[in-house]
Amino acid sequence: MKSFWTFILALFTVISAFAQQPIKIPIPIVPKPIPTPSIPKPRTPVQPDIEACYSNEMLTFIFNRELGDADIVVTNLTTGDIWSGSASGICSTTIPLSGDEGYYQIAIYTDNEDYFGEFSL
Repeated sequence: MKSFWTFILALFTVISAFAQQPIKIPIPIVPKPIPTPSIPKPRTPVQPDIEACYSNEMLTFIFNRELGDADIVVTNLTTGDIWSGSASGICSTTIPLSGDEGYYQIAIYTDNEDYFGEFSL
């Protein structure tokens, strides 16, 4: 009986340790497709222009190359909530979100190109 309770206690310890880890959701951000003739793709991976990650009700963007001024719009399509922000140059910026469940859409408008991403909570 003692080993049973020891097992239950160990199980709860492991579960609580995993429950306290913050959830990080990497979000692919891609440019809006532009119809172009077939161009060979490079064989080495290319660093994306913009990286995004959601963690602890914060959405962080990393701009890896100079894109000029950028306007960021995040929309929860489930609730209709909208958040916005801006960035300029090679930088990182964070937008606080509500953390509500739903399907989120990201639109980033730069001087030369538009980028889009999506994720769900």
